[in-house]
Amino acid sequence: MTVPEQADKRRALVAKLLARKAAPQGVTPVPRDGGPLPCSHEQRRIWLAQQSDPAAAPNVTLGVALSGRLDLLRLAEAFAALIRRHEVFRTTYTETPEQVVHGALPAPLEYLDVSDMPDPSRAALDLALARSGERFPVGQGPLLRLTVFRVGPDEHRLFLVCHHIAADGGSLGVVADDLAALYSGLPRPELPIQYADYAAWSVQRAETRIAERLPYWRDLLSGAPAPLFEGVTAHARAGRSGATAAIRVRRETVDRLRRLGEGPTTPFVALCAAYLTLLQRMTGRRDLVTGIVSASRTRRELEPVVGTFVNMVPLRVALPAGQGFPALLTKVREAAAGALANEIPFDTLVSRAGVARIPGVHPVFQTSFIHRDDPKPPPTWEGLEARVWDHEVDDAALDLMLTATPRGDDYELAFTGKLDRFSAGQVKELPVVFRDLLEELR
Repeated sequence: MTVPEQADKRRALVAKLLARKAAPQGVTPVPRDGGPLPCSHEQRRIWLAQQSDPAAAPNVTLGVALSGRLDLLRLAEAFAALIRRHEVFRTTYTETPEQVVHGALPAPLEYLDVSDMPDPSRAALDLALARSGERFPVGQGPLLRLTVFRVGPDEHRLFLVCHHIAADGGSLGVVADDLAALYSGLPRPELPIQYADYAAWSVQRAETRIAERLPYWRDLLSGAPAPLFEGVTAHARAGRSGATAAIRVRRETVDRLRRLGEGPTTPFVALCAAYLTLLQRMTGRRDLVTGIVSASRTRRELEPVVGTFVNMVPLRVALPAGQGFPALLTKVREAAAGALANEIPFDTLVSRAGVARIPGVHPVFQTSFIHRDDPKPPPTWEGLEARVWDHEVDDAALDLMLTATPRGDDYELAFTGKLDRFSAGQVKELPVVFRDLLEELR
């Protein structure tokens, strides 16, 4: 197709998706009789992963810096109201698994004054990172905790840590908006549905697609390569299960890579292709499978709902010797389009596509690439100046993860590696190696 034809096709697809998102049919409330309700496939994936390795389902975290006179009682009341507003924060999980929604659960809030420490900001960050690895028993609840660090006169840092089965990264924006509004005394509209309603709807919806899409995955994953980092010397864990190191590169660097491809190339495709090149150089493998994220929050009624909507999708790409980077861009774009068009829940893919399981090894892929949207500014807190509190990204769920986040004129590239696969020093070197690779690719 010509470029104008491609543009017309993309516009038609976007219009179709927007119309589907705005359509009235969709998620509706399910009856509540106090008994267990079905878990979503996303929740089942996290629950199953945690059965073999508690560190396989790392928490999600939210950091907010507040300047001004913070009313702690008001904050505690707002946090309690947040838990009343979202059922998923009052939910525990059975061994089936199913989810049980409770009428009330505590709102755990901790206050720590570190203002007399030599470096209060560093002390707050270190304590927050330690708390990010807290293990929440899913059968008990509550599955979240809010910590308030006082770092100076009228200077506080809020740090929310939540089990991934209750929320994902996309839900943190909803949480931030709701908490700020509840603290500020602003009215919040009633939620027409809750996450348990989505869970019931999504399970039924998935069943209609699995049969027709499963052959795609059986074919794609036939003869899939062995675990990527098999045989790597393990390093002792200390505290968190992973280590993270980040670097920033200019957006123009990513745009230069995009222009190397034939046809429309997104930053996701450019950075994912570069990441696969890095993995090939690290391991010598030319048949690679990595995980990419597909968000299932595709309907308008789901926008104010907190929960876990993220599904992991395998991306398999061959990198033959002598292949140039422009050709790899095309391969990644086509592979991603095929994978997302045939998406099914990951737990179903593993159980029904004949995927071999190895104890202690994540099935299908052991690495992932995540491209985030531009983070929006923090909401307004009455009487306070609010800003994002940058803290280390969440703990390692896989052997190696790359998270790319646009930040103004830059891209933040954060590598997170498991400490039973890599040393902290090795993880620290990766962003520098990757930055040099981005400059080298032609």
